[in-house]
Amino acid sequence: MSATEEPDVHEPGADRALPLLWAGLLLGGLAVAVIALVFAWPGSESGGGRFDLGPVDDYAVGSVSTIGEGRFHLVRLGDDTFIAMSWRDPHSECAVFSRADDRWRPEIRGSFRDPCHGSSYRMDGTRVFGPSPRDLDRFVVSIVNEDVIVDTARYVCGWSPPGAECVATTPTP
Repeated sequence: MSATEEPDVHEPGADRALPLLWAGLLLGGLAVAVIALVFAWPGSESGGGRFDLGPVDDYAVGSVSTIGEGRFHLVRLGDDTFIAMSWRDPHSECAVFSRADDRWRPEIRGSFRDPCHGSSYRMDGTRVFGPSPRDLDRFVVSIVNEDVIVDTARYVCGWSPPGAECVATTPTP
């Protein structure tokens, strides 16, 4: 070896660091992709079911209850007025979430929002703005012996303006 050549310095474990880095990046990316799919997945195509949600008095006027198993939001608008709305946005099919307090837009407090494309809805499911072609879809709610019953097999498309298409191939929440 001449005086001008530098010795080959080889740190122990250096040849294993790069593959471990790539493996970590790959697993991290895969984890992010799985979480995104779980969040945005449209859900079960089971056709719905019947949910006995208990006594009417368990729900305060103005309350929003998210029923995860049924994939819907139950809203009590008045003494005898309940609405069960699908938690899927009709445009993006992402899960809409309740916004009890919106500091940026106080006029739409008590609303719902699609985090994927930004459609927003009033407390009763009426579309306020965004790319969604119609209001949130609903399910039939009935009061039987003072209990709130929601039938997700009975699907009702949200109102849409004339010319907007509302196609419900299966009654899914």
